[in-house]
Amino acid sequence: AAMLRIAANSIARSALVILLLTSMLTGCGSYAMQGRVVRGSVANIQIVSKNDPRLTEDNPTGGGAVVQGIFEPDTPSERQSLGQVVTDGQGYFSMPVSAMGSGFLEYEAMLVARREGHQGVMRIIDLPRSSQRVLITLPLGRDTLRVPEGFLDQTLREAKPYLEESR
Repeated sequence: AAMLRIAANSIARSALVILLLTSMLTGCGSYAMQGRVVRGSVANIQIVSKNDPRLTEDNPTGGGAVVQGIFEPDTPSERQSLGQVVTDGQGYFSMPVSAMGSGFLEYEAMLVARREGHQGVMRIIDLPRSSQRVLITLPLGRDTLRVPEGFLDQTLREAKPYLEESR
């Protein structure tokens, strides 16, 4: 009877661990890449602590910027558009990412950010953890960023056969 009780407890613990891991991998909640666009002297996209003072200081010049994203740009079987978002009046944005494990597994995203009257920027970054944010700096000036024509469409077109295979 004691052996049976030990076996039952062991199975119950294993089931609990599997349940917890499954809920973590399926993302109990939804993940959104959050960040802010600010005016600065050099065009840049970087990952910073969510407590970075540049995320909260008075710099309302990033409002109306367009941020576009591609999930896993170098992995055709996983590549997908994250769409585009427009920053609010203070330059803040939130871009939903529905991939399993987003926010704690290591994934990459290509971001392109533009705002009228500012230089654009494009960069591949690691998806930020929940304790991090994306800080995008756009300097005043002419936008000379050259994203290949139809880059986002081309990326999705190349990924289409892989996406259809997974269905």
